[in-house]
Amino acid sequence: MKKIIIFFLMILSITVFSEEYRPYLKKNITNKNLVFSAQIKDSKKVISIYKENKKLVYVYGLEGEKAEKIIVGNANKNLFKNENEIPLNENNNNKLTENFILFKIKNYTYLISFYDNYGVKENSYSLTVARNDEEILFDKELDISTVYDNLFNTNFFKKLPYDNGVVAYYITYD
Repeated sequence: MKKIIIFFLMILSITVFSEEYRPYLKKNITNKNLVFSAQIKDSKKVISIYKENKKLVYVYGLEGEKAEKIIVGNANKNLFKNENEIPLNENNNNKLTENFILFKIKNYTYLISFYDNYGVKENSYSLTVARNDEEILFDKELDISTVYDNLFNTNFFKKLPYDNGVVAYYITYD
């Protein structure tokens, strides 16, 4: 009887975990742990990032469906950031801020980029997937009208460690 109860609890916890981490846009979910979501431009695929304590959970796939990819990011292990600021004119009064968050798993890097253009032009976001820090497998812009971002301008993001790896997959404007 004890084994049956333990088995039932395991099934229940797996079901709850898999239900919780599905790709959703913010407008279609009330989960308070969702800190980022966006739809790939010209696609039905969605990226969602959930914050669980000191971890970020990257979820990718069709909205509301079982995730195609889930990565649990831990700072200093497989979760990093990078940032860059570029003046857009000689007076340095117009600038572009580039922010990157990286989830690394095995020899793959999942990079979400945020380009804050301070009103000079429209802000933009993108998703890049690279193998071995150099070979870009996927590089798509995110649909700005679907972006929910409660991640890049937060203390959590600011406290993430910097990526010290190869920067071949960073797409910068300088």
